[in-house]
Amino acid sequence: MEAARTGSWKCAKHLLHLLRQPRFNFCMKHGNWKRLRELGEKDLKGRTASGLARLSGHSELASYSSPLCPFCSIAEMRLVVSKGGWISGLTDQEEADRQELERVAKAGDSAGLRRAATRGSCDLPDDEGRTALMWAAQNSSCGYEALWEQLVQLGDPTCVDIWAASCLHQAASAGNSAAASALLAAGASANARGVWESTALMEAAIYAPPSVASAVGRVLLDSGADWSPKDGRDRTALDWATQKGKSELAELLRVFDGENFFVELL
Repeated sequence: MEAARTGSWKCAKHLLHLLRQPRFNFCMKHGNWKRLRELGEKDLKGRTASGLARLSGHSELASYSSPLCPFCSIAEMRLVVSKGGWISGLTDQEEADRQELERVAKAGDSAGLRRAATRGSCDLPDDEGRTALMWAAQNSSCGYEALWEQLVQLGDPTCVDIWAASCLHQAASAGNSAAASALLAAGASANARGVWESTALMEAAIYAPPSVASAVGRVLLDSGADWSPKDGRDRTALDWATQKGKSELAELLRVFDGENFFVELL
């Protein structure tokens, strides 16, 4: 509601998309019920987020939004999260738009992606919560600065899928430095944890091609990525870089070996 009162699109989108995740919507216990209840929450005066937005002079959002939430498109309200965490509920047209974005992103068609991307379509999820920004981030062919300047304005750069893998995780895995830079500048967390408690820096160490792993690693480190934590398999980013033969990234990380992240930053 505070986001509605201040008119903050980015903050509200981030909060809304958290409710797609099983760890926040408790879908395994409540199905879609808790998520819908949160979207329609009222304050002590009985005002919805939409009412607060209008009262605060943000009525221009009404044409895009649901009557309950000014930042929540009708598509977002229609989404259904099953007890297994799977997402459904897009109309045939929304699904067609989503599939077209996925197609051009997978094909590395940056020009096609720029033409097709809109504020209404960029955050449309597939059944696992993956959006256009995620598909583009994981394709190193979609590595143009102009493309990412547009995408982070239209879509949510902090969005994650139902497995807690973020757009930044995808960019790091692909060694897509342009995507990683834009996502970080737009508010993506350098230290968000995904599957197996993995950070983006760990994803770069595990999956990024050796030729670009150190470059995307440097982008992450320069943006405050913590080199010291261990994942659910008790390995650090340096452990993974060494094991996977990413010698340049391992050399970069070895400089910090044994250093405490928070002390080093002071």
